[in-house]
Amino acid sequence: MAATKTAGELLDTAQRFVQHRGFNAFSYKDLASEVGIRTASIHYHFPAKADLGKALMARYRVALDTTLAKLDASNRSPKAKLKQFIGFYRATQGMGAICVCGSLAADLETLPEGVRDEVTDYIKGSESWIAKTIKAGVDAGDFEPDLSPTAVAASLLAGLQGALILSRARDGAPEVLNSVEKSFFLTLAAS
Repeated sequence: MAATKTAGELLDTAQRFVQHRGFNAFSYKDLASEVGIRTASIHYHFPAKADLGKALMARYRVALDTTLAKLDASNRSPKAKLKQFIGFYRATQGMGAICVCGSLAADLETLPEGVRDEVTDYIKGSESWIAKTIKAGVDAGDFEPDLSPTAVAASLLAGLQGALILSRARDGAPEVLNSVEKSFFLTLAAS
């Protein structure tokens, strides 16, 4: 049980570091100091930083999949589901952070291969869910029938990730994310 708790603390701390510093901007020494353990103890749980990165992204992806499954199981409209999805980015913005996946994607070329794969799978999964939800809105007549759900999904995800970065650079200014959300829903509006 203690080993699981320590691994969880390490992942929590690594996630915070990634969201505020980036994956390449912290070491096991930083992690050990923050968690209050020896560096060798980190290697027990995650032999290499690549293992830590893969575990972090796998956990992040499971959390996303669980959240999206709950949204899909709800009786909410596609628009309400998309608003809640955008709300997750608002929560991240409220912490003065950027998305773990967005942070890692910025470092993609320098990440270990397994971590890169997890990041690209996360992005594909997010875009796929957004596109599926947009299509449901199109099919229900709630959204513009002539749009491409796949293209609009990619645009929304790019806008949300970029909004977090700009907001952070502007001391948490929410207007960037507000503009992304407003533009997105204007694009979806049925004539």
